[in-house]
Amino acid sequence: MTQRVRVFIDGQNLFKGMNRVFKGRLHPLLLARELAGDRELVGTHYYSGIHDPDENRERHQLVKRRHDLIRKTGVLVTERTLRYHWEWKVDDDLPKPWWDDAPQQAHANVKRYRRAREKGIDVALALDAVAAALTDTCDVVIIVSRDRDLMEVASEIKEHCPNDCVRVEVAYVSERRGDERALPDYDAQIEIDQKIVDTARDSFNYGKKLPASQVDKFLASLE
Repeated sequence: MTQRVRVFIDGQNLFKGMNRVFKGRLHPLLLARELAGDRELVGTHYYSGIHDPDENRERHQLVKRRHDLIRKTGVLVTERTLRYHWEWKVDDDLPKPWWDDAPQQAHANVKRYRRAREKGIDVALALDAVAAALTDTCDVVIIVSRDRDLMEVASEIKEHCPNDCVRVEVAYVSERRGDERALPDYDAQIEIDQKIVDTARDSFNYGKKLPASQVDKFLASLE
């Protein structure tokens, strides 16, 4: 019998890994299809913060355009408004502290800025993944994130699903050797490599309104 797969994507964690390693974005549905492979993909869930329009209207509109298109592909999008607080930011490039063992002093200019942080995204993803497993809506849960806190999803599912009836896998962008050793509790580990990136890359420019013809062509290609 074909296994039913649900994919749960930590959007911010995936974005950071992609930006550092591959300099780009992935479309959630295209990524989920790659991760499911020959198995039946029955659901894709995407979790991300969104900027408060009163704090950053331009970024809010950019993210909203992307989320709206993702929803049109059938992906379930869960978003939380980012929270902001003041922090200090170093304006100058400083030498790496380990370049010289001798004591040294460095002078730099700093400025205040409003830093945005996600709240509640990991909890929402974890609750949905566990609920999907316990209500028999899938046979395989795939978590897309390098966040070690989400390993508790795997242990929770294994504890409450008798005879390992639900398989829990993790997919991630590897940023250093040994990443796989930091994620030991999953049934399988899938590294998001260049092949997956080439197939699932999101090439839309969300900085401006998306052309309707381009959107229609993309949606038609998914059928």
